[in-house]
Amino acid sequence: MVGARATTKRTVFSTGILRRNPGTSYALVDLVNLGSTSAKRITVQIFDWSSGLPVALDLTPCNSAKCLVSLAPGTSSFAYADVSGVAFKYEVRITRAAFNRNVILNVTGLSSEPMAPQTGNNVLQQQLFRLKRRGSTGS
Repeated sequence: MVGARATTKRTVFSTGILRRNPGTSYALVDLVNLGSTSAKRITVQIFDWSSGLPVALDLTPCNSAKCLVSLAPGTSSFAYADVSGVAFKYEVRITRAAFNRNVILNVTGLSSEPMAPQTGNNVLQQQLFRLKRRGSTGS
């Protein structure tokens, strides 16, 4: 269609459900755009699964349950949620353009001050699980 913008396919990545280490107070998502030409938009969500159902947690710096992070070329940013009130388990979901290999995402569980990484609550990009889009077939 002439004049219409191409729709960018988005891909959702998940940590899967993580058992919260008792020393973990924050779930931090670090993002970096290693590209040199265009800004990228990434959406971050963190869910408390302790009740068996997902409950969205508010993220900082967005002060909302769905945090849209815009990354200029060659920059990094972050979003995090306080998971100290999560009784047992939580999940991090990150949505980005499907084709973009220049954005790197890592998830770290941190203690309260001095915000040290916690064993068992760290997920590097290559460990994130790519979710199938709604309406996809297969098992």
